[in-house]
Amino acid sequence: PVLIIEDGIHYGIAPKDYHAWEFNREDPGKGPISTSLFKSWLNDGPLKFRHAAKRESSAAMSWGSLVDCLLFTPHHFEGEFVLKEENPHLSADGGVRSAAAKAWMLEQAELGKNVVSKDQWETALTAVAGLKETPASGEIIEGGQYQVGMVYTPKDGIPTKGLIDVLPQHLDHDDCIADLKTTSVNLYRDGDLARQVAQYGYHIQAALYLFLWSKLTKDTRRRWKIIWQSSAPPYEVRVTELEDTWLDAGRRVIMDCLPMMVRHFKKKHFPSPFSKVETVLPMHSASLYALEDQVELITSLDS
Repeated sequence: PVLIIEDGIHYGIAPKDYHAWEFNREDPGKGPISTSLFKSWLNDGPLKFRHAAKRESSAAMSWGSLVDCLLFTPHHFEGEFVLKEENPHLSADGGVRSAAAKAWMLEQAELGKNVVSKDQWETALTAVAGLKETPASGEIIEGGQYQVGMVYTPKDGIPTKGLIDVLPQHLDHDDCIADLKTTSVNLYRDGDLARQVAQYGYHIQAALYLFLWSKLTKDTRRRWKIIWQSSAPPYEVRVTELEDTWLDAGRRVIMDCLPMMVRHFKKKHFPSPFSKVETVLPMHSASLYALEDQVELITSLDS
């Protein structure tokens, strides 16, 4: 049977259960809509979205999931992860070469478990300790509600879901929702972090989650904070709050595009917006600045 999560707020939901309620492209009108699904539709376009294969987990996603689990739901570790060293068929050097070793790996995948090495597990524990021990992130995390599921079904009848990392209880943060992001970019460069927000649609996630929360509870939370952690040693941490202009931009994207996506889902119709019209290609500011940097570099080298 297909797992369906009821409307409401679900405290301490197992991430495995949350992610088990998946979107079916063959029956899109049943949902659920999620931030990642909406961003996929936005980035790929309706036509490609309709035919896209399920996204495979990357190394960066696996690392982020491991840190999330060890920080927020360590009691679910054994249900979601397994140590590679538990494979009884490994080669002498720890390699997965024999048919039996590969079959064991496949069996773990079928059970929905991610295989990680003992070194990866120990390294992730170091990263988690850094998140707890850094004062800026520690006071947001300590005493908070973790992995809070939300499901809201609006009038269009397609449920929307979200999974909150942290609902802070600290008095300085109890009007916000916080999200953990592991990243390889330089935490000292605001521009790099801002590009991450824009590229991965973190402002869209923020706007959608704050909207869902407002629809499901009277607990007022209007601010969104991101706990950034470098994915490389020494796993430095930086906390940023998204200013209102980010949230406004996210809300505009949702208001302009989400109803269109819902119409596509209900009609099972996924047209290309380019099929009947031509468009003008502007020089966007990011492209312009990149060109200016390139010109500056070339001229400086030439001189």
